[in-house]
Amino acid sequence: HCTMLQAQELLKDVESILLGTDYADQKDNLARVREYPYALTHYHDIFETIPYAVFIHDIHTGAVLDVNVAATELFGYSRDELMNENPAIAFPKNTESTLSNALKHIDTAAQQGAHTFEWCAYKKSGQLMWLKIHLSVVSISGINQIMAVVHDITRERQLQKALEASEERFKAVFEEFSDGLMIIDEHGIIDCNTSIEKMFGYTKDELVGLHPASLSPPKQPDGSDSRMLANKRIKEAIKKKTAPFRWVHKRKDGQDFWTEVTLALITLGEGNVILSIVKDITDIVHYEHDNEQLQQHIYQLQKMEAIGTLTNGIAHDFNNMLTSIIGNLNLAGIYLEKKDFDYISELQNTINSALVSASQAADLVKKLLSVSRKTKGNVEKVLIQEVINDVKTICQSSFPKIVHVFYEIDKEPVYVNVDKVLLTQALINCCINASHAVTLMRNDSREGGTITVKCTKATCAEQICAVHPEANRDTMYAVISIRDDGVGMDEETRRRIFEPFFSTKDKSVGTGLGLSIVYSTITNAGGFIHVDSSLGKGTTVSL
Repeated sequence: HCTMLQAQELLKDVESILLGTDYADQKDNLARVREYPYALTHYHDIFETIPYAVFIHDIHTGAVLDVNVAATELFGYSRDELMNENPAIAFPKNTESTLSNALKHIDTAAQQGAHTFEWCAYKKSGQLMWLKIHLSVVSISGINQIMAVVHDITRERQLQKALEASEERFKAVFEEFSDGLMIIDEHGIIDCNTSIEKMFGYTKDELVGLHPASLSPPKQPDGSDSRMLANKRIKEAIKKKTAPFRWVHKRKDGQDFWTEVTLALITLGEGNVILSIVKDITDIVHYEHDNEQLQQHIYQLQKMEAIGTLTNGIAHDFNNMLTSIIGNLNLAGIYLEKKDFDYISELQNTINSALVSASQAADLVKKLLSVSRKTKGNVEKVLIQEVINDVKTICQSSFPKIVHVFYEIDKEPVYVNVDKVLLTQALINCCINASHAVTLMRNDSREGGTITVKCTKATCAEQICAVHPEANRDTMYAVISIRDDGVGMDEETRRRIFEPFFSTKDKSVGTGLGLSIVYSTITNAGGFIHVDSSLGKGTTVSL
């Protein structure tokens, strides 16, 4: 028997023959194995040490002369079943080509001294497995035979097959994805799908190697340098997940177009790359622009409608102011004609009265102009009390005297970030609706009513949060409520009041745009609207 040291050394060399990838190294290792004549003469001890299946074949017929325990465990056959059989015993049966191919591999090994290949085989149980087999010529008792060292690579083949299938699926999805996909590394674009080719008008060969900013105009709409901003976006994507952003690209024909770009850091092979998802949103941007212009037109139309509603009441107050101015100025003229200094104090009083009336008229006109002017969404920090005071001035001058408006305003300043003009218009709309509810819409003998405008800070009650999912119980809100004791409304009407052009009033009274504008203004400012109402009991609108 060979010594344990000899067995261990031989084991290392046999393993290196099986696992080595360099053919020259395999030949050197095989030569060292052949230097163990004593060990090879008594190879059974070595067989029981090697963890791989080992077969000894007749170099001429291919018959199995010996196998180790690992071989019986791998194939599920006993030693007797494997001995003295042709090499195809565990391979697919009844296939001449399989036996023929096995013998060809043995013949190749006999001629070259060594030969490695992969082979499909079956266990005795019928289970399919893939094997890596290394054949080499060894001398046993002076006779050359074939030693086959067999390694089960079924798991590796399954993983490789799964990887190849995954790559094929990724390639199919990548190529057929409706949005444009680009893969970018530090040198530029390394791959793209057909959607990118169609979107930009370039072929893949033309795109590979380009810096992403090469597909953009020199400047973005905000004036930023496209290359510098693109590099910044890529660096951000490498550090963390980035949100989609809008970007202006340029097609091959020179046409600029809007896109939405998402960048993601992914692992490809052994390195990281940037996956760029590009969606053409030119039509969406054009729609948004057209919709914004239409929205501005609707806002302006509704402002004019609101001012028209206020005109009659304002005209009456404005006429009173002008009468006061004219009367006081006429009286001042009379005092001047008398040329009597005894009337100096009376003259001064009349001029002061005229100035007060003129100032009131100017203030009223100023507030009306501020409401009627066009706005481009100038969001700023606004003092709510100041807005309510402006609304108060306008309502006092325009509402019938039978409408009594009360104000319950917190003394502590309440600020919100909002467009002041739009908020003023929204409050005027709510107050006009409340005044209609206590006047025009009454069909009983009662005339007029009460409107109460309140302003405070508060968190949302649980019942309000249940109705408005966007509400946050932990957030402190500025709350403006307009309560009237008018006709109220049923549940069906309450559900529809924010629909554009929906109105329960006569068509001559309004277009039905008022509350839809209120809804848009408040929601765009990050708020919400809660309405409580019941027929005959009035309505409370809380912004």
